[in-house]
Amino acid sequence: MKSKIIVLSLMCLMGLFLLLRFSIYDPVLESTTENIEIINKDKNTSERWIVLSNDKKVYIEDLSIWALLEVNQNYTISYKLKKKSKRYNLIIIVPDEYEGQF
Repeated sequence: MKSKIIVLSLMCLMGLFLLLRFSIYDPVLESTTENIEIINKDKNTSERWIVLSNDKKVYIEDLSIWALLEVNQNYTISYKLKKKSKRYNLIIIVPDEYEGQF
Protein backbone atom coordinates (compact mmCIF):
# COMPACT_ATOMS: atom_id res chain seq x y z
CA MET A 1 0.00 0.00 0.00
CA LYS A 2 2.81 2.40 0.90
CA SER A 3 4.61 1.74 -2.40
CA LYS A 4 1.41 2.46 -4.36
CA ILE A 5 1.09 5.83 -2.64
CA ILE A 6 4.73 6.67 -3.44
CA VAL A 7 4.34 5.66 -7.10
CA LEU A 8 1.08 7.60 -7.41
CA SER A 9 2.68 10.67 -5.79
CA LEU A 10 5.64 10.51 -8.18
CA MET A 11 3.33 10.21 -11.18
CA CYS A 12 1.30 13.21 -9.99
CA LEU A 13 4.49 15.25 -9.56
CA MET A 14 5.70 14.27 -13.04
CA GLY A 15 2.30 15.21 -14.50
CA LEU A 16 2.39 18.56 -12.72
CA PHE A 17 5.93 19.18 -13.96
CA LEU A 18 4.95 18.40 -17.56
CA LEU A 19 1.86 20.59 -17.33
CA LEU A 20 3.89 23.53 -16.06
CA ARG A 21 6.63 22.87 -18.61
CA PHE A 22 4.29 23.15 -21.58
CA SER A 23 2.08 25.93 -20.22
CA ILE A 24 4.81 28.34 -19.04
CA TYR A 25 7.85 27.59 -21.21
CA ASP A 26 8.17 29.88 -24.25
CA PRO A 27 11.34 29.09 -26.24
CA VAL A 28 13.13 31.66 -28.39
CA LEU A 29 12.85 30.81 -32.10
CA GLU A 30 15.08 33.57 -33.42
CA SER A 31 17.42 36.13 -31.93
CA THR A 32 18.67 38.97 -34.13
CA THR A 33 21.11 41.85 -33.74
CA GLU A 34 21.35 44.38 -36.55
CA ASN A 35 21.92 48.01 -37.41
CA ILE A 36 18.62 49.19 -38.84
CA GLU A 37 16.37 52.23 -39.27
CA ILE A 38 13.13 52.76 -37.38
CA ILE A 39 10.44 53.81 -39.85
CA ASN A 40 7.49 54.12 -37.47
CA LYS A 41 6.53 53.84 -33.81
CA ASP A 42 3.08 53.41 -32.35
CA LYS A 43 1.22 52.39 -29.22
CA ASN A 44 -2.17 51.48 -27.85
CA THR A 45 -3.36 51.45 -24.25
CA SER A 46 -1.24 48.50 -23.15
CA GLU A 47 1.51 47.97 -25.76
CA ARG A 48 4.22 49.94 -27.52
CA TRP A 49 6.09 48.92 -30.66
CA ILE A 50 8.38 50.11 -33.41
CA VAL A 51 8.37 49.16 -37.08
CA LEU A 52 11.79 48.53 -38.60
CA SER A 53 12.84 49.13 -42.19
CA ASN A 54 12.61 45.35 -42.80
CA ASP A 55 8.88 45.55 -41.87
CA LYS A 56 9.29 43.73 -38.55
CA LYS A 57 7.19 44.98 -35.65
CA VAL A 58 9.21 44.92 -32.40
CA TYR A 59 7.36 45.27 -29.10
CA ILE A 60 8.89 47.36 -26.31
CA GLU A 61 7.92 46.84 -22.67
CA ASP A 62 9.53 49.97 -21.24
CA LEU A 63 7.69 53.23 -22.01
CA SER A 64 10.77 55.36 -21.34
CA ILE A 65 12.79 53.51 -24.01
CA TRP A 66 9.94 53.79 -26.51
CA ALA A 67 9.55 57.52 -25.81
CA LEU A 68 13.23 58.26 -26.47
CA LEU A 69 13.36 56.55 -29.87
CA GLU A 70 13.17 58.74 -32.95
CA VAL A 71 11.67 57.78 -36.30
CA ASN A 72 13.98 57.75 -39.37
CA GLN A 73 17.06 57.20 -37.20
CA ASN A 74 19.43 54.23 -37.27
CA TYR A 75 19.90 52.08 -34.18
CA THR A 76 21.73 48.90 -33.35
CA ILE A 77 18.94 46.71 -32.07
CA SER A 78 18.76 43.24 -30.60
CA TYR A 79 15.41 41.46 -30.49
CA LYS A 80 14.00 37.95 -30.20
CA LEU A 81 11.05 36.02 -31.57
CA LYS A 82 9.20 33.84 -29.04
CA LYS A 83 7.33 30.69 -30.06
CA LYS A 84 4.07 31.18 -28.12
CA SER A 85 3.63 34.91 -28.52
CA LYS A 86 4.82 34.84 -32.17
CA ARG A 87 6.07 38.40 -31.92
CA TYR A 88 9.40 40.15 -31.71
CA ASN A 89 10.40 41.57 -28.31
CA LEU A 90 13.15 44.13 -27.75
CA ILE A 91 16.22 42.98 -25.82
CA ILE A 92 18.47 46.03 -26.14
CA ILE A 93 18.82 49.08 -28.38
CA VAL A 94 21.60 51.67 -28.76
CA PRO A 95 21.90 54.68 -31.09
CA ASP A 96 23.93 54.29 -34.29
CA GLU A 97 26.70 56.65 -33.14
CA TYR A 98 27.75 54.15 -30.47
CA GLU A 99 28.91 51.87 -33.31
CA GLY A 100 26.95 48.89 -32.04
CA GLN A 101 28.65 48.75 -28.63
CA PHE A 102 26.26 47.31 -26.08
